[in-house]
Amino acid sequence: MNFKKLSILLLCLSGVIFKASSQEKPNIIILFADDLGYGDLGCYGAQDVQTPNIDELAKEGLRFTDFQVASSVCSPSRAALLTGRYPMRNGFPVAQGKIEKHKDYGLHPDEVTIADVLLKEKYATLAIGKWHLGFNEGHQPTDHGFQQHYGLQSNWHTSHPDLDDLYHNGKVIKENVAFETLIGDYTNKAIEYIEENKENPFFIYLAYHSVHSPIKPSKEFIGTSKGSLYGDYVQELDYHVGRLTQALTDKKLDENTIVIFLSDNGPAICHFGGSAGALNGGKYTTMEGGFRIPAIIKWKGKFATGVNDTFLSSMDVLPTLTSIVGAELPKDRVIDGKNITSILKTGKGETPHKYVYYYNGINLQAIRKGKWKLHLPRTSEDQPVWSKNKNEKPFNGTNLKNIGCKGLIALKRPLLFNLDLDMGELTDISKKHPEVVKELLNEAERVRKELGDIDVIGTDQRVPPFENIQEKY
Repeated sequence: MNFKKLSILLLCLSGVIFKASSQEKPNIIILFADDLGYGDLGCYGAQDVQTPNIDELAKEGLRFTDFQVASSVCSPSRAALLTGRYPMRNGFPVAQGKIEKHKDYGLHPDEVTIADVLLKEKYATLAIGKWHLGFNEGHQPTDHGFQQHYGLQSNWHTSHPDLDDLYHNGKVIKENVAFETLIGDYTNKAIEYIEENKENPFFIYLAYHSVHSPIKPSKEFIGTSKGSLYGDYVQELDYHVGRLTQALTDKKLDENTIVIFLSDNGPAICHFGGSAGALNGGKYTTMEGGFRIPAIIKWKGKFATGVNDTFLSSMDVLPTLTSIVGAELPKDRVIDGKNITSILKTGKGETPHKYVYYYNGINLQAIRKGKWKLHLPRTSEDQPVWSKNKNEKPFNGTNLKNIGCKGLIALKRPLLFNLDLDMGELTDISKKHPEVVKELLNEAERVRKELGDIDVIGTDQRVPPFENIQEKY
């Protein structure tokens, strides 16, 4: 065989190989728990709750100890995960209610989501469960890359019209649905979808209501944990995660499916229990207990296993999946997330984030660089509705153990913490490291100009379509 013929043959074979590899893109499932705390799972140290299925997922995948979301409340965290952008940048910085004020408030039609990216790559795309990113046309899951949505538009609630109605693609298919039935119903839907699409790549975004209020586990799970009703609720979530992962194994899809398990924010310790483990604060706060979440990522045989301590973000999911499937990120906007594929494959690597910003609503409250985290001065008036407390006096002491479940509502001076040595944010060391404080304060001033803050419109801030955004829903 002469060289020319050999070259042609190799070229043809390379085309066949490329075509085959393009057909073997991994399935992707994101399991998004609601209000699940850093200390709520066995693999994160929980003692009174048994979570064998999630623990097994952690054993077979990478479990992260410093994985952060971009908000400590529901809607903004979801928007950041799906778009890879800070809530101030994607226009969704506060949680959404179901009243007249928020009728035009939703994930902007121009935002590009994970589902948008994967749909262009010929994935079947399904959103199941809690949406919480808009009610009206232009803001629905089917407007953001999902071919189907099966679930609720927001939190389940009986006090507002439509909030306990089950929807399919924007239409009510069942009114006044019983809350306890949803978790099993959602899991059934996911398993059915896996069976229907097992020959083609699929993306399932499964946003459970668990363990958000109401704390109402199914009756067969009541009393099963050593803890409270909340513990029973966590164990029910674990059971259904196990059903889903077992379905992948049974259908021989576990080796070609990326499973990402996350929580949207920390636990609602103010009202319903839950544990942030050794972290301070919880939901509604910019303490680590509000932003640092349990996170597990598994791709059998492709990603590393074990425990990873690298500081990563939920915003990294979009650019990482985009890279894995061979797609391109949009070039007309800033994507705050980073491609962490190499970290997932090797289990090693430095954080790709130089600075990370902690907003509570539209108020910039903290900034982090590596191990250093600086909490910024703020007043009660700066707070979003879920954190307001007019009687709160500015914190000016040294005892951070009992700051309250809503965190540092008012603060007169910056507080600096070394998270490598003090993940609980208990010891302020700002006076020992004035150079670090100065650097982070300077960066805070810079990012305010870009992303905005109270009384500041940022140069790259998408401003929501109503006034008094931090006030009562």
